[in-house]
Amino acid sequence: MQRRLALSIAASALCISTWMSPASAADARTADARTAPPGYFRVYPLDAQTYVISEPKYWQENVSYLLLGTRQALLFDTGPGIYSIRAVVQSITSLPVLVIPTHLHFDHVGDLQEFDDVRLLDKPALRSQVHDGYFVEPPAQYLLRATKRFHVSGWIADGQLIDLGGRSVQLISTPGHTPDSVSLIDASHTRLFTGDIVNRIVTLCDVPGSDVHAMAASLRRLLALAPTGSLAYEAHSELPLQPAELTMLASGIADIAAGRAKSKPMCLAGIPMLRYDVGVFPIVLPTASGALLTPLGSATETLDWLGGACPAAK
Repeated sequence: MQRRLALSIAASALCISTWMSPASAADARTADARTAPPGYFRVYPLDAQTYVISEPKYWQENVSYLLLGTRQALLFDTGPGIYSIRAVVQSITSLPVLVIPTHLHFDHVGDLQEFDDVRLLDKPALRSQVHDGYFVEPPAQYLLRATKRFHVSGWIADGQLIDLGGRSVQLISTPGHTPDSVSLIDASHTRLFTGDIVNRIVTLCDVPGSDVHAMAASLRRLLALAPTGSLAYEAHSELPLQPAELTMLASGIADIAAGRAKSKPMCLAGIPMLRYDVGVFPIVLPTASGALLTPLGSATETLDWLGGACPAAK
């Protein structure tokens, strides 16, 4: 464990140091204004082919993952785009980079425009949002009071294997948090990459398009498809979910979907919500009124994910 920790720290220091070098003219998109302060990104390997790129100083502590093959790399999420993640990726590999967002909220697609090869889950609803080669997100989907526009290079079918060269991973549609959410099964490394379908801080099922029944079904599907003993790496914590935790969450969310679980009131952005606790994992759903979390004003606007009950109306 100590040797692995030392390796992680050394790799992080190397990647951040390399990334802080001046941008060349060929990389004008990573101008100084987007250069992160020291320590903003924490970068370390899970193994020689897999890197964690986390943003612990961002309020949501986003975590993206870079998977390397012999022919290309796959970047799963690009974070909130506060600072350039492209330069971090370039400090790790010179391979062509395929980018897939876990879903289309602002804190996962922030830097998609920095990359040339962005692909999405092949769904008619998503294809219909492409105009002249550019995907256009409305505020409810982006979850900011703005629109997001980025170029889409291609589409990946549910269940499709992605060959990176000497390493294949499988894309799985996992709706629940959002209709467009996807996960990766990395069978050769006994890992899952699950985005926001579960989240140690709070699992949100109170955003536009969320569906607790779909979330329960997605978790059952992931457990059925995943190699035995797979760790699940989510998008807001560097700590992976153990197989027993993922199984517990699947069961607990199924109970919520079936109406068998108890909730307590809470307040999120001034909106009454219901909080369910599955072990130490909070799950947030709308009340019977159906009011959902509304888009934020900016990527740096913060929320108290686990606030108390809303004040009673006077």
